[in-house]
Amino acid sequence: MMNSSTSTMADQLALSLRAWPSDDTSTESLSYLIARINEQRGSFRSVTEASLEEDIRAANVGEEDHLPDDNDASQESQDANAKGEELAIAREDMIKRVGEAYNTCSQALDLVSLLLTSHTPKVAEATVSPYVKQTVSFGSLGAEIMQHTNEAGSQQTSEDLVGLGWRMRSLTRSADSILTSATRLEQEMERESTYWQQILEIKEAGWPVSRLPGDRQTLGVRFGFAEAHAEFRDRGLVALRRDADGNVELDHGQRWRGEKRIRVRVVKDGRVLAEPPTRSTGDDKTLSQRLLRARNSLFDEELYHELSREGRNLVSHSVRCIGPSIRVPYDADSQIEISLVDVALEEPLDVSCEDSSIPSAIAITLRLLLSHAHRQNLHRRSQPPPPITDTPIARPVYSLLRPILEIIQHQSARKTVEAEFTALNLALSSADLLFTAEETSSSLYLNRAIDDFPTDPSTARTLINRLIRPHHSQITLSLPKSTTLMLDINTSVFPPIFGTSFQLTTTSSAPGSAVADMPHVMPLPTIEALQKHIWYVTSLDIVAALQVMPPASGWTQPSRYQAELQHKTVVSGPNDRLSVSLDSEGLAVSWVCSGKTGNRVWRSDSRTEEGFLSLVEVMKDQFG
Repeated sequence: MMNSSTSTMADQLALSLRAWPSDDTSTESLSYLIARINEQRGSFRSVTEASLEEDIRAANVGEEDHLPDDNDASQESQDANAKGEELAIAREDMIKRVGEAYNTCSQALDLVSLLLTSHTPKVAEATVSPYVKQTVSFGSLGAEIMQHTNEAGSQQTSEDLVGLGWRMRSLTRSADSILTSATRLEQEMERESTYWQQILEIKEAGWPVSRLPGDRQTLGVRFGFAEAHAEFRDRGLVALRRDADGNVELDHGQRWRGEKRIRVRVVKDGRVLAEPPTRSTGDDKTLSQRLLRARNSLFDEELYHELSREGRNLVSHSVRCIGPSIRVPYDADSQIEISLVDVALEEPLDVSCEDSSIPSAIAITLRLLLSHAHRQNLHRRSQPPPPITDTPIARPVYSLLRPILEIIQHQSARKTVEAEFTALNLALSSADLLFTAEETSSSLYLNRAIDDFPTDPSTARTLINRLIRPHHSQITLSLPKSTTLMLDINTSVFPPIFGTSFQLTTTSSAPGSAVADMPHVMPLPTIEALQKHIWYVTSLDIVAALQVMPPASGWTQPSRYQAELQHKTVVSGPNDRLSVSLDSEGLAVSWVCSGKTGNRVWRSDSRTEEGFLSLVEVMKDQFG
C-alpha cells in the first residue's frame, strides 16, 4: 500500500529542474558596458570621479533615500523618447543618403557598361541593369583613347601672336574708352560750370532761387508777385533747366503763351491818334534780362485781367469790353483803347501818330495802381483775419480804371470851363473891362511828359494818393466891379459822387448890390447851369461897372436883379435905356437914346469900317 501510494504521489508531483544559468559573456563585453553607461549616464562627459563617489555614498546610506522621484522618472522617459526620435530621424537620413549613393553608383556602372558594350558586349552585358537593357541598345555609346601630341613651334608662335594682338587691341579700346570718357567728363564739367555760374549770377542779381515744390531735384526761380492772384502767383515760379550747351533755360510750362504787354492807344473812328513807341523785341543776352521781361509780361497779363473784371462794372460810365480790347471814353469823339498784345506778333504802326505822352502816362498809371493794389493785399493779409463765416469772402475788384475815368472827366470839365472863361475874358477885354482868372488844381500827371514822371518811391506814393482821391480844381475870377467868383470843380466816380460837380462862391465888396444879396455858396450840377449863372452875375457886375463910368454916370438901375440902366434926360420925358446881355456868342450892349430913332447895339465881336471900337469909346461917342 505504501508503495502504491508513494508511487501515486510521485506521479502527481511534477518538478522542473533547470541548470544554473551560466554567465553571459556578451554582458561583460566592452561594447555592452559602453551601451549601458550611455543609457544610464547619458554620456561619458557627465561621468566624473566626484559623481561616482556620490553614487557610492548614496548606496551606503540607503537606496530608498536616493530613489528618483516621479518627476525625474518622467523627465528621463521624455529624454529617452526624444533620443529615440532623433535616432529614428538619423536612421532615415542615413538610409536616404545610402540610397542616393547606391543610385549614383548604379548609374555610373550602367554608363561604363554601355561604353564597354561596343568592345566586349558579352562581359558588359552581365553588369547592365535590366532597365537599361530595355531602353538602350548595346553599342550605342563608344569611347576611344587618343594619344596627346605636342604642337609645332610655329603654330604655338602664331597663337601667341594672335593672343598678343587681341590683348593689344583690348588695351587700345580701353585707352580710347578712357579718353572718350575723360573728354565727355570734361565737357560735362564745363556745362555744369556754365549752368551754376548763371544760377549764381541771377541769385546775386536778387532773384530768389529755390527747389520746386513738386520736384525737389530741380531748381526754380520766382519772378512773380506774391500778392497777385493765385493763377498768376503760381505762374511766377519757373524751373531752371540746363540745355545741351549748359546754359540755363526758363521752363515756363504749358501755361506760357509768349511774351505779352499792355498797349494803350487813343483812337477815333478806327484811326489811331496816339500810341507809344513799340518796345524792342531783341534777344536778351543775360538771364536776368529774360527774367525781367517774363516778369513784366506776367504783370501785364494780370493787369489786363483785372481791367477786364473792373470794366464789366463800369458800363454806366461808357466803358466797353469789346473783343480783345477795352474802350474808355476820352473826348467827345475819341476813345482810349487798352489791349493785351503778343510782343512777337506785334507790328509797328505804319502812320505817324501825334504826341504819345497821354497813352504812355495812362499805361504807367495803370501799372502803378496795380502795384498799389498788391501793397493793399499785403496790408490786409498782415492784419488779424476776420471772423470765420459760412459765406466765402469774395475777391475784391481793384480800382484801376476809375482813377483814369476821374482824371479824364475832370480834365474835360476843366477844359470846358477854361474855354468859357477865355471867351468871357475876350469879350470883357473888348469892352475895356478888366478881368482876371487864377487857377489852382491838383497835380494831374497825365498832362506831363513821360520823362517827367517821378522815380522816387515817396513821390510815387504821393502820386498814388492823389490818383485815388477825388480830383479838385479851383478857379478864381475877379470881375470888373468888386465881384469875386471862386469856382470849385470836384470829380469822383466813387460813391457818393458820380461825375463832376461845381460849386460857385460869390463875394462882393458892395454891400447893397444884387450880387451881395445872392447866396454866398451855390452848388451847380451841370456846366450849362454854371455858364448861365456866371453870365448873369457878370452882366450885373458889368452894369455896376458902367454905372460909375463918365459916359453913364448918374444912370440908375431900375431893378437890382436886372442888367439894365436908365437915365431921364427931361422931366416927364423919355428915358435913355441901356441893357447888357452875355451869352455863348459874346457880350452885347444895346441902348436907346432920347431924340434918336432905333437902338444902338455893340457886340464884342463886331467890326466897323473905321476898325474895332471898344464899348467905352462907343458910349463916349454916343453920350459924351
